[in-house]
Amino acid sequence: MLSSYFIHLSTLYILLFGFLEHVVLAIPINNTNFINATNSRCSECLRIVSRKEWNARKHLNFEIMPIKPAPYVVVHHGGIPRYCRDQETCSDIVRTYQDLHLDQRGWWDIGYNFVIGEDGNVYEGRGWDYTGAHAVEYNTQSIGICIIGDFTDFLPNEAALKALNKLIAYGVLLGKIKKNYNVIGHRQVRDTECPGETFYKLVVNLPRWTANPKPHIRPTTTIKSIDNIVEENNKANVIL
Repeated sequence: MLSSYFIHLSTLYILLFGFLEHVVLAIPINNTNFINATNSRCSECLRIVSRKEWNARKHLNFEIMPIKPAPYVVVHHGGIPRYCRDQETCSDIVRTYQDLHLDQRGWWDIGYNFVIGEDGNVYEGRGWDYTGAHAVEYNTQSIGICIIGDFTDFLPNEAALKALNKLIAYGVLLGKIKKNYNVIGHRQVRDTECPGETFYKLVVNLPRWTANPKPHIRPTTTIKSIDNIVEENNKANVIL
């Protein structure tokens, strides 16, 4: 009788262990509710590389996103024909983006909320909770996502496109992106080729793309609470 009990218990353990092998390991890595899915056995996991991991410089200042959850996702490409398919190379490119934005454009930080490499990883930029500097009139109400590279003549690879879809879905799950969000390409809000001609043709076929975006008005109470920060740094945070 006792031996039969242990046999059943062992069987249950094996089944449970087998199930857990396919569960995403969700590990909180900082207080902005990022999840670093590090289970290498799971091909569908979303891997978010933290600022510490890609060796980001410290931001000069910040503004808490005044309109949350974000009603828009703005899609970009880097616009520079430099590509990466491993974390080391991608991290190096993300650092060059941050250097450009800090040193040449005088911004507070890298402009994007997230950057995606063709290694399939997502690189934390300003993150979910901080206003970006990537799309005029939409920075305060959007998550700006950039895929590394120039996609004028061809698409990002499958790994990057899957990461884009998973990141948006994850933002909705976290409550950082509205459930009825809209997707737009950067070229829809200013005169630019971004996110590249070929890539933009894919963007307009994403499920929640809109041809007629309209920015929301910032809440008055939020403007007052951050007014000093904005006034002191408006020259240092020129929008793309």
